[in-house]
Amino acid sequence: MPESPYLMSNTHHETGARFEGLERTLDPISIGHLERVGVQPGARCLEIGTGGGSIARWLAARVGPDGQVIAVDLDTRWFDHDGSPQLEVRELDVVTGPIPEGPFDLIHERLVLQHVPARLDVLDRLVARLAPGGWLVLEDFDTGEVRTTDRAGPHHELIVRMATAFNRLLAERDGANNFAADAWRHLRQRGLTDTGASGHVVFDRGGEGFTQVMAANARQVREGLAGLGIAADDIDQFLEVLADPDTIVGTSVLVAAWGRRPA
Repeated sequence: MPESPYLMSNTHHETGARFEGLERTLDPISIGHLERVGVQPGARCLEIGTGGGSIARWLAARVGPDGQVIAVDLDTRWFDHDGSPQLEVRELDVVTGPIPEGPFDLIHERLVLQHVPARLDVLDRLVARLAPGGWLVLEDFDTGEVRTTDRAGPHHELIVRMATAFNRLLAERDGANNFAADAWRHLRQRGLTDTGASGHVVFDRGGEGFTQVMAANARQVREGLAGLGIAADDIDQFLEVLADPDTIVGTSVLVAAWGRRPA
């Protein structure tokens, strides 16, 4: 299997578990933002980094048969299509491939731009695809620092050490640990109006939601963690901790930033 330039390649067999955990954890937050900016019947929407397709399916239900949703990802094998005729899925590298023709009333991105070295170029192209009055909603994790929860827990030090190592692997693949924290400014600099941003942390216990994501990530990048000097026994213990219902973890801060193209 060729190595992906991105740390979390969709070709890995852990991808399904990661997508499932992310949907459980983050979909309520994403849907809340999309409901707030408004998704009207007949709207044209573009979903960047569609994963398993949960948000794309939600959008398709909102726009109805007179609308259109185009969902793109590098590898769409995990996409679960519900048969909606207004929902189209395409395999696309947003860095090297053409962004689908707009104009779009809504463009939504989740956990893509932070992984893409050419993120600001892609952002420029997304803004250019907005219809007048169209909304752009970005969601990425701020991993510029490791913020933890349950600091009195018995495995806090191990969880911090593993999170720090993971963020280092992300940075080594030209992921942007600080992109999310700067996203609001990036939208303002591109002339969008009605801009804003907010941050969200979701708590989960072992074996549920985001701990499932963390475990899938650790298995997927196990060799990379070992290359940073993390012992195999520590990785195994970390996976056991993530499966323990007594464990409490929180996500990194998921920063959402939004703005609309002037009408």
